[in-house]
Amino acid sequence: MRVAIVHDWLVTRAGAERVLERILYHFPNAQVYTLLKQRNSNVISVPTKHPIKTSFVQYLPTVTDNYRLFAWLMPRAIEQLELKTYDLIISSSWAFSHGIVKKKISCKHLAYVHTPMRWAWDMEMEYLKNHSFPTVLSKVIQRQIHNLREWDKKASRRPNKILANSKFVQRRIKKCWHEDSSVVYPPVYIPKIKDFEAHGGFVSICRLVPYKKVDLIIRAFTHLPSKKLFIAGSGPELDYLKRIAPKNVAFLGYLSDDEKIKLMLGSKGLIQASKEDFGISVVESQACGIPVLAFREGGASETVIDIDREKTGTGLLFNTECPKELAKLIEKFSKMNFNPIDCKKNALQFSQEFFDKKFLAEVAELLN
Repeated sequence: MRVAIVHDWLVTRAGAERVLERILYHFPNAQVYTLLKQRNSNVISVPTKHPIKTSFVQYLPTVTDNYRLFAWLMPRAIEQLELKTYDLIISSSWAFSHGIVKKKISCKHLAYVHTPMRWAWDMEMEYLKNHSFPTVLSKVIQRQIHNLREWDKKASRRPNKILANSKFVQRRIKKCWHEDSSVVYPPVYIPKIKDFEAHGGFVSICRLVPYKKVDLIIRAFTHLPSKKLFIAGSGPELDYLKRIAPKNVAFLGYLSDDEKIKLMLGSKGLIQASKEDFGISVVESQACGIPVLAFREGGASETVIDIDREKTGTGLLFNTECPKELAKLIEKFSKMNFNPIDCKKNALQFSQEFFDKKFLAEVAELLN
């Protein structure tokens, strides 16, 4: 059986790339396609048998640094990928790859959807505000976003089967695309690390982009001078976040998976202020026995047992976007007693083994 795996782009390493790695573990001979990839950089750690194939977008000047500016070209690029000879196509999509066009009638297409593209559906105004486009350019971009939504709805009808990475995303797929899907949670792998330093601070681990709302967490710590916050991650918001950060906030930059686990193991808790589709770091933290303080909306409501609602919890969920209110919640969280065993037990339902069993069962069902 000839298998192709299509991923949106390989520019940064995040949760979607970890899912891709696990899919490749089960299909090591698959041909990987992507719209573009970072040159001379290993975004994924799993070796591929064949060289990764890219679209014509790869050859545009400065595209890996400004790929979002070329979003209007992506539908055409994904549709032009040559997928003539495959029996099974697996797409890993949070933007465009679910819109591939099959060239072989008997071929089956399984789409693993991390989310319908956020900036086109429910974050359009936030996207325009954060980039401060001139009025004339904003109107052009709004028209492009409208066209992307129309293409996205048509593209959502192309897969034979859609998998959502959470119930939250399943609801978004139904709302945006009017399509049904099955939930298969992403695989969370936790290395067994014993050598770590207990620093007693809080941690935030994510890409430093506006929608992650790391600025909210930082502003909360201006009201908590006796507590420490360690921020792991890189991104375009870094300089801005450093400017607003008090002395009790430290920036650690990009960390390897093992380094992130060590950071979490030594912490008081992990804080996530954004509405995540799933949120792998939240589960990783619990798997380390470390509780979580997370924004209630999105995937955290499925992966964290809220101590305010249950007798034994693995974290505390909140709705506020006010720094002072969040600071009060961090104080409250600091005084709570969480059982590390409860955290680890809750994380087990999001293990690699659970993902493998469910994902491969969905593949087998599609092929039979």
